[in-house]
Amino acid sequence: MDELFDSLFARIEQNFPLTSIELDPEIAKPKSILKLLDATHYNWSADRFRKLFGMRFKVKLPPLDQLNTILYPEPFYDTPVFLFFALLTRRKLIAHLNVYCPFDDDAYHERHVSPLVECLNQYPSFECDDRYPQWMQKYRQPCSIYGMFPRDRLEDLKNCAHDYLAHYLIRAKEAEKVTDPNRLHQIAVFHEQFIDDIRTQDKAQGMIAKMIGKGKARRIFYEITT
Repeated sequence: MDELFDSLFARIEQNFPLTSIELDPEIAKPKSILKLLDATHYNWSADRFRKLFGMRFKVKLPPLDQLNTILYPEPFYDTPVFLFFALLTRRKLIAHLNVYCPFDDDAYHERHVSPLVECLNQYPSFECDDRYPQWMQKYRQPCSIYGMFPRDRLEDLKNCAHDYLAHYLIRAKEAEKVTDPNRLHQIAVFHEQFIDDIRTQDKAQGMIAKMIGKGKARRIFYEITT
């Protein structure tokens, strides 16, 4: 998972030089009771992006190994938000890979979603019985991956995430600033809603709070993750 995390951000760095943002050590590397947790949170800035978030999260008991990254474009571009989450347990892989789109018209999907569907179709199916949480339904796309899978799907997931990211970065570099006031407003509203959903609906905050306390968990989601 370390190699996967590093390789994702190396790919980003090749396209958009990253500047590390200094974070409060108390929440950048939070401590847990009995030292069961090894967590590190990162923020970077880059051209065309408001924030790039990264996280590595390991728990000794039960053994968990997790990574998360969210790329937030500047709100005067119509580039989607990119999110990749992967969690390894002793037997399972839990994953979420998606682009969060401020527009749903055909032309927008043809540019940002359809190529990812083509990438996805190169792999064995990631369909599973797990249901998207209700709050995430509005963000679901034909290219979305969400659910619990056998651990041996990690290699497929890793390659698919890189495929998605490669296409995403090309589109981000090509993007032109939006000037239409109506579209700019829609982008701003979309980003505000997405940030609010991550802060208030994502159950991971409650799980982390059990290990490091509610206050620190909330600060992470409000100050670092979003």
